[in-house]
Amino acid sequence: MEDRQVRFDRRKAMAATAAMVAGAAGIGASAALAAPASRRFPKGFRWGASTAGYQIEGNNVNADLWLMEHVKPQTFAEFSGDADDSYHRWREDIAVMKAIGLNSYRFSIEWSRIEPTRGQFSQAEIDYYRRFAEALREAGIEPVMTFYHVAAPRWFAEAGGWLNPDSPDLFANYCDRAARQLASIIGVACTINEPQVGLTYRTMPQSQAYFGKLDEAQEAAHREAARVTGSARFVTMNHPDIKGMTPQLMAAHEKSVQAIKAARGDLPTGVTLNLVDFQPANEGAKHQELRKAAYGDWLEVAKRSGDFVGVQTYRQVRIPGEGAKLPDLPDMPYVDRAHLEEMIKQPQALRNTVEYVHQQTGKPIFVTENGLETPDDRSAPGTFRRSCLSFTMRWMRAYPLWATCTGR
Repeated sequence: MEDRQVRFDRRKAMAATAAMVAGAAGIGASAALAAPASRRFPKGFRWGASTAGYQIEGNNVNADLWLMEHVKPQTFAEFSGDADDSYHRWREDIAVMKAIGLNSYRFSIEWSRIEPTRGQFSQAEIDYYRRFAEALREAGIEPVMTFYHVAAPRWFAEAGGWLNPDSPDLFANYCDRAARQLASIIGVACTINEPQVGLTYRTMPQSQAYFGKLDEAQEAAHREAARVTGSARFVTMNHPDIKGMTPQLMAAHEKSVQAIKAARGDLPTGVTLNLVDFQPANEGAKHQELRKAAYGDWLEVAKRSGDFVGVQTYRQVRIPGEGAKLPDLPDMPYVDRAHLEEMIKQPQALRNTVEYVHQQTGKPIFVTENGLETPDDRSAPGTFRRSCLSFTMRWMRAYPLWATCTGR
């Protein structure tokens, strides 16, 4: 689940730049989607939902994003405030999960709560997350824990965030402390959520035209945050310098895997990646090059470090080439074919990215995020359901899979 409170919303940025590419590719529509075959899921198949702590818990005042909400220029559309108050209402959340038949739940523990000051760890907060995980177990729901989902402690951002050469060790130390007390109760561990999402966005054709003003605003907001805190630089995951952060993020993933596995060697541990399904719109399209540029290096990291890869796919973007035009995309239920931002939400994108990631890494694939973003609930019975079911029914026997087919 992404940080949807950011005014320059990363999902909207993806949709906007992808729509420009789709327009250049001449996306149309043709045959309707075929309904998935009627099959039963195997025993033990994981059906779950994913959330991010900062978005749902509320009042995470020690987080870097909390400060960023209150500086100018504002890059957030609204304050997070109480959010869903899931921090206090988690028993209700678990009851809802159980009622709708989920058997897995991916959630994040919040670094800024557990280590509010550098080197000072809160036993009370660790105990809180342990009680939550135990309550999930009691309800028959497997806890899937993400150690870092966008929000970091304010002190970490004041020290330069992921641009700080020490950041991998700081993160691994936090993972070590948390895992020693939490690893025994959870079923799956995810290290960092979408560490390459900024790279993916900026790889897309025509994206620089879109990101120019957005990056300027983010840089200004981060400078103001540094001034307010009296730090040399204040860096969050929304900072435009994703290329500068990437080496530290990669090292942090690898070191955190070691820390978590040291606490419990048999605990499945991996990274969750944002993956756009780049496909050719014309013969000769360089979509393979875009895949490598957007997430190829991270797939190499995931191949050598971790037990699985978490796939998070929402879009298919067709890349123009110089050759003959390829067949149009199929019709999307309840979507006007002229609405390019909606047409790129193709359900087959999930199958394509899972297949590609497994081919590149040889690792088991967990679908840690997938769904349909729409204000129109009529879309759910069509596009959304087919997105989840057509993929899982076809591939569930090929790869170990954990599906989170929930709209966000």
